[in-house]
Amino acid sequence: MKTALLFLAILFCFGLSAQQNHLFQLTKQEKTDLLKAIETDSVFASFVKDTSNALELYKQYKVNVIKSDSTWNSDQQRLFKIQDFGSTIKFELIPFVENLNDGKIFRKAEGVSYLIRTDNFTILFDTGIDDDSIMCVLRYNLDLLGIDVSEIDAIVISHNHEDHQNNWKWINDKTFINSENESILPKMNIFVPCDSLNLKIPTLFFKDPIKICEGVCTTGIIKAPLFFWTTQEQGLIINVKDKGLIIVTGCGHQTVDKLLLRCDRISDLPIYGILGGFHLPIYGDSERYMGYLITGRLPWEPFTVSDVNKKIKLIKKRNVKLIGISTHDSSVKAIEAFKKAFSKEYEDLKTGAWIVVK
Repeated sequence: MKTALLFLAILFCFGLSAQQNHLFQLTKQEKTDLLKAIETDSVFASFVKDTSNALELYKQYKVNVIKSDSTWNSDQQRLFKIQDFGSTIKFELIPFVENLNDGKIFRKAEGVSYLIRTDNFTILFDTGIDDDSIMCVLRYNLDLLGIDVSEIDAIVISHNHEDHQNNWKWINDKTFINSENESILPKMNIFVPCDSLNLKIPTLFFKDPIKICEGVCTTGIIKAPLFFWTTQEQGLIINVKDKGLIIVTGCGHQTVDKLLLRCDRISDLPIYGILGGFHLPIYGDSERYMGYLITGRLPWEPFTVSDVNKKIKLIKKRNVKLIGISTHDSSVKAIEAFKKAFSKEYEDLKTGAWIVVK
């Protein structure tokens, strides 16, 4: 009897594996679309290198999409409301790294870096990227604004892309050296988006949303399958007393759709605002490679104005009172569309310009 049951179990597993394998195989139409893209787009062809590699990339992308969706659905069902979220009366956000600036002679860099102040806590969210071997550009801009680096209580890195963590160079350079020539890193919590970084300093990784301080939680890790790789990203959720939740994103690989749903899952409070990267590069309005690397869609199915309008409609339903999109990863037309749709609610994210909620 045991032998028969074991045999049936093996057959079941084999059948399930075969079914999954079938799901991951490319259909005839998918192969045709891929080969056409390689033939008609030299930039895409240079990225995929050769047909064999392209086919494997597409197959792995399908695998990653299914796995990411499964993880997302499982996490959403598993998570509960955060009971001790708390709140803050003060919310201030100042970009240290952004494409736009507030008129002063700030140093420019790719990516984003935001300083967030609440009633009793200061968080550095991302670091941007910089070739300077002495200190990050964010430190230069911080000093220019007269902000003491020792004010920072915690660092949160949204995702493990170099334009948001500066290849982790700030661990060893002078970015976080105080006036006494001491590193402040050992005294703060550093929240990272991956659990196998081996950074040789104490870091904290939490897959699920975690409370950082009174009124501030992470979104938890949300995976985003991209054609060339899969990334996982976390954002911040700040509960401003008597107003609601403000979402702060790094790149927004997770999509605004999932970020809104994640907020709904962990809190009953309304969404007051969304600030940060949205990843909305409209086709023909941004460098072509952005469509390959960051949208989470197939390279030959780029973002359009219609797609941006769908995002606007989704956010409009939430009756948000504050919105600002990073120019780092969204194209001009996308941002202009948001500015038009949210004429009263929109705030530019500019290096050196405070966004204050009172």
